This record gives sequence, structure tokens and C-alpha cells, in this order.
Amino acid sequence: MSGSSSREATSAAGDGNYKLEIKEYGGGKGPVRWFFKEDSCVAMIDVPGCSVAPSSYSLEKTHVGFQTEEVDQNNHSLPVRTYIGFVKFPAVYDSKHAKIWVVNGVLWITVTKHQGRQG
Repeated sequence: MSGSSSREATSAAGDGNYKLEIKEYGGGKGPVRWFFKEDSCVAMIDVPGCSVAPSSYSLEKTHVGFQTEEVDQNNHSLPVRTYIGFVKFPAVYDSKHAKIWVVNGVLWITVTKHQGRQG
């Protein structure tokens, strides 16, 4: 049998502080890169092919959940790949007020420290 399969592949990566599930043809993984500043924490997640804000996200007490999609360039209503996951932040950060956006295939999540708390 030759040709491409119409079966969807799912892959997942995680270490307890994050989980990234990718639904696509062929599977894949996406690492999380962390940057800690004096008053905030930034998580950067690779979501190749995505260029718009997540289609859905949730801001929880300890984590930020998200779903974002890469769309077919010829048929913008057809997703090619879906990224679903969450990033868990240490308790000193205020995940409920996170800022989340996508730039050039990277999902950025920024959380600030709770007011009055020190790391």
C-alpha cells in the first residue's frame, strides 16, 4: 500500500510541570523553554506553523491550559496540526492573570509574581 494515511497521530511530552499533546500526521514533540525574571516567569512552547492566538485557553490557579492550531495555507478552515497542553507554574506566580500569545510558531505565556510574595 502506498500513499499517505488518513490516520491521525498523537504524541505527548511532559515532565509534571508541563504537558504538550500534538495531534498531527506523523507525530512530534514540543519543548518548553523557561525564563525567570525578578517579577515574572515566561514559558515559550514551540508550536510550528501557528501564527495566531490560541483557539482556547484556561487560566487556572497553578497552570495555564491551551489549544492552538496550525491551519492549511490553502484551506484556512482545515487544521493540519493541533497543540493541546498546559504549563504549570510555581505557586509564587499568578497564573490566573497570565498573558498568552503566539509569534512565529512560538506560544508565549507570561505570568507575574503574586503581589506581596517573594521567590
